[in-house]
Amino acid sequence: MNTQKASQQNQPADLEGEGNPTADRRYREGVERSVKGGKIEEHAEEAAQALDGPEGDELRAAQEAARRGRPS
Repeated sequence: MNTQKASQQNQPADLEGEGNPTADRRYREGVERSVKGGKIEEHAEEAAQALDGPEGDELRAAQEAARRGRPS
């Protein structure tokens, strides 16, 4: 039996894989709630303070790792 075919048959039915429409919908709904909540400026200020604070180097390293497609 083809190994790839066998592994596909053993995957849970709710596993959607790349291009996961459920994850996309949840993300978009979360963004919409954030925007409608009206706290964008507040969150931006918190993020700026975090970058200027003691964890700033760690946050920048995580951001760079994400840009390169690697987990931090």
